[in-house]
Amino acid sequence: MRRKDLLQLALVQEQEHAVILLGPDARVVSWLPGATKTFGYEAEEMLGETIERIFTAEDLRRGDAEWELRTARSYGSAEDDRWQVRKDGIRIWVSGIMTALRDADGNLAGYLKVARDRTDLKSHIETLQHRLEQASHAEGEKRIVLGTLAHELRGPLGPLMNAAQVIRMTATAAPQIQSALEIIERQVRFIDKLVEDLLETTRVTVGKVSLHYETVELGSIVDRAIETCSAALKERDQNVVVLIPASLSIQADAMRLQQVLVNLISNSSKFSPQGNRLWVKATVDGEELVLRVEDQGKGVPSELLPRIFELFTQAAPQAESEAKGLGLGLALVKAIVEMHGGTVQARSEGAGKGTEIIVRLPLRPAEPGSRGLAEHET
Repeated sequence: MRRKDLLQLALVQEQEHAVILLGPDARVVSWLPGATKTFGYEAEEMLGETIERIFTAEDLRRGDAEWELRTARSYGSAEDDRWQVRKDGIRIWVSGIMTALRDADGNLAGYLKVARDRTDLKSHIETLQHRLEQASHAEGEKRIVLGTLAHELRGPLGPLMNAAQVIRMTATAAPQIQSALEIIERQVRFIDKLVEDLLETTRVTVGKVSLHYETVELGSIVDRAIETCSAALKERDQNVVVLIPASLSIQADAMRLQQVLVNLISNSSKFSPQGNRLWVKATVDGEELVLRVEDQGKGVPSELLPRIFELFTQAAPQAESEAKGLGLGLALVKAIVEMHGGTVQARSEGAGKGTEIIVRLPLRPAEPGSRGLAEHET
């Protein structure tokens, strides 16, 4: 079969695409079966007519039909995605292209219009957008409720702690009471920390926190973060090995960067066995600081990795004595890192195989001679 005949068969039998040929006066000279299926008009109804019939009234008022032809004449083709109208009045979402056809001398010979009904795709996109808007609204409402709850919870904690201290001063001779007081004080401090984390996470994620940039030395930030975590590290007999470029300075909010490290170190400590080592490492990759906090702890199940930085996400405890928490720390880390224009990700080979958290932050070029590696163990 000749190529010309094969092409003719293809044009006649193609049903998914509307193929329309227009003369140089922009009137229909060929209305193929795919166009009938898409727009509902038979060929005899459209021959000699313009394709304005398939444009919506608002598009015609804007001159979009003429704009499409003019663009094709000027640039060779015009692509568009728009609502168009079938013969029965039903609107369909059409993705199409208008191509100007020219003879060997460059004179305009006509136009080729190829279009496809993608109403199904448009509906799917709109459904997903609606769901995203609903989820975003629900997330915003949740954060408002959580922030309000945290403020309400904070109020009673001060009086509770004060009352416990008063009882302690007046009950020194009663060992049972002293033991009960220790439990009360410990639990009040625990709740106070949860409330503070919740408030901080809410403030950061709703944009109520601003960054105060300054030139900070990473080493001092790491040392201060480890000092903040020293009580928990000592209780669990854990050491932190620090491997960072010497005198590495970056532009960041020092307090917030320390907050990131405290959360990461605390998290690694909490989910690592007694007596284990943790690592804080840093390298320079182009214009970025790459900061890693590693442990050999319980690891993260593969199904949890994509959600590990979401609010309230935490692996199930492996023992009854293991602290559950609220899963706020990593959510706060992600929010602060993203405020700095950075990214954070978690890696783990699975349960029991440790975790590596990788933070990438924009980096001011290090000072001369700062590429040497400083190593110490605390």
